[in-house]
Amino acid sequence: MVENFRKDRLSAQGFFVGIKDRNVTLPDGEKVELGLEFRNTFHLHPKFAADLFVPCGGRPSSININNWQNYLDDKGNPRFKVIVEGANLFITQQARLRLEEKGVILYKDASANKGGVTSSSLEVLASLALTDVEYERLMCVRDGVSPPFRRKYVEQILEIVRANARLEFDIIWKENAAKKIPRSVLSDLISEKINAIKDSVSRTELVKDRALFKKMTACCIPGALVEEIGFGKLMKRVPGPYLKAVFASQLASRYVYRYGLNADELTFYEFLNEA
Repeated sequence: MVENFRKDRLSAQGFFVGIKDRNVTLPDGEKVELGLEFRNTFHLHPKFAADLFVPCGGRPSSININNWQNYLDDKGNPRFKVIVEGANLFITQQARLRLEEKGVILYKDASANKGGVTSSSLEVLASLALTDVEYERLMCVRDGVSPPFRRKYVEQILEIVRANARLEFDIIWKENAAKKIPRSVLSDLISEKINAIKDSVSRTELVKDRALFKKMTACCIPGALVEEIGFGKLMKRVPGPYLKAVFASQLASRYVYRYGLNADELTFYEFLNEA
């Protein structure tokens, strides 16, 4: 809990104000009457400034069109150079656009939080691919001890998340540099492009091309799982619609990450031939 934070680690100008605290004097002399109110509004406080801001909690629309100017200093410059949203809906789209106009490098929640979707889907995959006995032996922690398979599986999930995060970052950065489209808008455009292609792939029989399926899913299905039960058992145990969804999503995302928003039918044909 935050109450256990070691205050001796604070610098001379650092401070800690708990939500139950009252009448606190900060190092610069500012008076804080109510800790709860101070906590709830500190994201707009003039003292709140840094190179990187990663909001990972709070209420929806905490930064909106009515208060985004609070993120500028007295000279009109952003108090944060980079904002990466770790919390959903913390900033409204209108506020994002205004902040980007002021030069803030902003990666919105739709892009920054994709790792959570990835990790949860791979947790589901393990439960589908393993029998109850296998899952208990390989994935369940006993007496505080995590099985070797679980540790390996978790590490491989992290590797997949890191790789996907790099691809997402790169395409937004490149498209922004080339087209000057705000990054918060690009997040939505890229997701829409991926989803549209995913839906199109789902309506085809490409999933039956086992060589293509194996190659496309090799970078999104942890190798530890395939090594443990074999590719054949994986294909038999996991429901077909789930496998098709994994394949379509992976094919679409890798294609868009490679060719960007200009990806079309001709480049898709080229992409499949190279795959």
